[in-house]
Amino acid sequence: MNEPTSKPWYREFWAWMVLAPLITVLVVSSITVSIAVRHADDQVTDNYYKDSRMYHFSAEQDQRAEALGLAAMVQFQRDASGVVVELNGNTEYPEKLLLTLSHPIEEDLDQHIVLSQLSVGRYSGSVPVELKNRWYLRLMPELNPKQHKSAEWRLKGEINFDLGEAVPLNAASQ
Repeated sequence: MNEPTSKPWYREFWAWMVLAPLITVLVVSSITVSIAVRHADDQVTDNYYKDSRMYHFSAEQDQRAEALGLAAMVQFQRDASGVVVELNGNTEYPEKLLLTLSHPIEEDLDQHIVLSQLSVGRYSGSVPVELKNRWYLRLMPELNPKQHKSAEWRLKGEINFDLGEAVPLNAASQ
């Protein structure tokens, strides 16, 4: 008598009918996880703190800048890849300032420019990339961008390079 020869498991149709959906789920899940990790949401870089379930905004730096009467005019020079800042107010002018350009969507595109004092209230620095479209600006005396919450004061503004190359910075008002 001829007994039917058994095939190895991987040659059986029913084995693949059971394994195919499982393998598909594993592949699609790993692709989804890698996309989620690679394109994670950026963090907010402003002065917010979490208290229980609520987020609160801290305006102490803005209030200090307003009390000192601080204001600045930022002028970008595209042909020279530079920036000049005129700072006015009732304060001691530090040797260096930090100008942060925050991209509205991608945190990886943020730029931190250290400005050196040219004369009293006048600072300059170089811009390492070509700037276009809209950016949020923050000027402060703290040179480490990760410690922006410990800065004595800050000035904020927004610029759209499609509309111009100069913008005033003021203390954010509530």
